[in-house]
Amino acid sequence: MSDPNATNVTSFDFTPSPPKVMKFREDYRLSVINGIRSLALCGLLAVLVFCIFHYQEDLNLDNLRRMVTYVDKLSFSGGEIDTFHFDAGLSTAYEAFDGGIATVSGGSFRFIPPFEGMDYAEQVKYSRPQLQVGDRAIFVYDLGGKGITRFSSYAKHAETALGSKILSLSAGAGGKCAVVTDEEGYRTALTVFDKHFKEIYKWQTSEHFAFLPALSPNGKTAAVLCIGQRGGDPDFYIRYQPLNGDECTVTIDLGARRAYAMEYAENDRLLVLCADGLYAYDEAGRTIGSYPFAEGSLTTFAYDRSGSFALSLKGDRGDTSRLLVLNGSCEVVFDGTFEGDVRTLDHAEGVLAFLSGSEIYRIDTSGDITTETTELSGVRDLLITGGGRVAAVLGDSARIVDFSQGE
Repeated sequence: MSDPNATNVTSFDFTPSPPKVMKFREDYRLSVINGIRSLALCGLLAVLVFCIFHYQEDLNLDNLRRMVTYVDKLSFSGGEIDTFHFDAGLSTAYEAFDGGIATVSGGSFRFIPPFEGMDYAEQVKYSRPQLQVGDRAIFVYDLGGKGITRFSSYAKHAETALGSKILSLSAGAGGKCAVVTDEEGYRTALTVFDKHFKEIYKWQTSEHFAFLPALSPNGKTAAVLCIGQRGGDPDFYIRYQPLNGDECTVTIDLGARRAYAMEYAENDRLLVLCADGLYAYDEAGRTIGSYPFAEGSLTTFAYDRSGSFALSLKGDRGDTSRLLVLNGSCEVVFDGTFEGDVRTLDHAEGVLAFLSGSEIYRIDTSGDITTETTELSGVRDLLITGGGRVAAVLGDSARIVDFSQGE
């Protein structure tokens, strides 16, 4: 018999059930942001170390102040100036450089940037100062004298006085330069200097008369244009002088072909502009490109450091000029015929600018050929400054040309 006081208890499982709310995945976004920030700081540090190593000669208090002022002008002071003022005079030499214009005259060098109140000037006491633009530097040398100075757009970095008179100078990469001098006891000499004007190589010769050098981009060779005589006529030839001191094994015979300019383009090909055409040579002295001038005579030319020549040929009829732009392979980039004589031209950044009469032309050859024209009187020369802007030299100033007023 069952106990009436007993209670019938049912057993229950009191184990808690698993929660029904799903857990969120761990948030890694903050870690990713911190990682990216660390990479950015490492990159900034790497850039800083590179700049200190590569531009150590530029890092001083005055230069840093100028850099800060440049940034301030660029960021907060509006657009660029449209007129560069410099000393007047026919003896003034000027070149487009680092977005502005470098000039030398009256015993001083000046760099005029495209911002007001930022001119940089240094005294240079040369009798016949000339300018030669190089890689991040510009050389001022005394033609027929003995002095050379290397500048940037905001500092004088090195200067020297040679023992012989300077006949010509060519700027190379990394602040190097090659100088041809008239030597006592020899006919001429070629000297290659590093950016501190420490002698790297020297070739003195009593047999050859050298008068124009060019440094190869790979830093192994100095091409030297020489002149002699053959049967009473001028004889032009080019010697490849190895900068390691080895004997010259390559000579390019130009014969009576008169050479006006010699420049290195990419892939260490040498471009030689002669009276009868443009010629390209490889490291072994072999002809790898040419463009003979079948008609017309060369009147003026300009070289773009990217590796192309712009030149003007006088038309056969006498009242037209043919304008050509030829690249480092002697291939035609632009070819056009224009009325009148081309008085001056410049070529840089894929832009060709020239003056015919009082009319200024600006032709963009970098893509689709576009032409702009305008008229301006009193123009003495043309320069292409930063951004492909055309500046007309007018005595004591250079004014950016406004082509919107043209046709």
